[in-house]
Amino acid sequence: MADPIELKCPQCGFPLAMEDVNVAADIVLCRSCNCAGRFSELVREERDEKMLESVPPRMNVVKTPRGLEVTYRKSKAIGFFFLFFALFWNGFLSVFLFSSFGNGKNVNLVEQLFFLPFILVGIGMLATAVYVLFGRMTLTLNPGKGELFRGVGDMGRRQKFVLAKDARISIEDCNMRQNNRVLHKIVVEQPGGKPFQFGTGIAEDEAQEYVAALLRQMRE
Repeated sequence: MADPIELKCPQCGFPLAMEDVNVAADIVLCRSCNCAGRFSELVREERDEKMLESVPPRMNVVKTPRGLEVTYRKSKAIGFFFLFFALFWNGFLSVFLFSSFGNGKNVNLVEQLFFLPFILVGIGMLATAVYVLFGRMTLTLNPGKGELFRGVGDMGRRQKFVLAKDARISIEDCNMRQNNRVLHKIVVEQPGGKPFQFGTGIAEDEAQEYVAALLRQMRE
């Protein structure tokens, strides 16, 4: 069972009693400074603070001249599985192609196209293995803005997004599944535009919750 959350006024730090909370109206009132606020936001802030007390496994958080960098890496065990499968697939496919088309045999276009999907699968599996073993997802955060990098080393894709004040940041279901499990994504509301979505590659729910809590703290 989760520990009860002790609510404090965000303005003066005075402890708030439950009789000062109107859950139906989503309002909380501080009797010390007469400050009113949204109960749901206050609860979320308290939970975010507890969430950020410890960094989840396979995640590293460091302060750099560019900002606060949050790096997530996938499990090496999954990477070795993909690598083994890719080597087996490509090895078997190479032997089959050599025995079928070697020794100067004539190959027509239909036969070439037939094997093309198998070759692409082999390349895709090998690329996935390399990404899982050596790739990273890094968030570079500054007050009010962020940048997402996904790739290997310095080679990859960078996407910038805004962390506007009071922007809705949530974790939602996506239309992708993995082993009959619905994957989740982190959704960051953008001013007057399409929400910024990412995080389906983060396997652990705790890590996703940590990232979402950190993003909410960096809003400005």
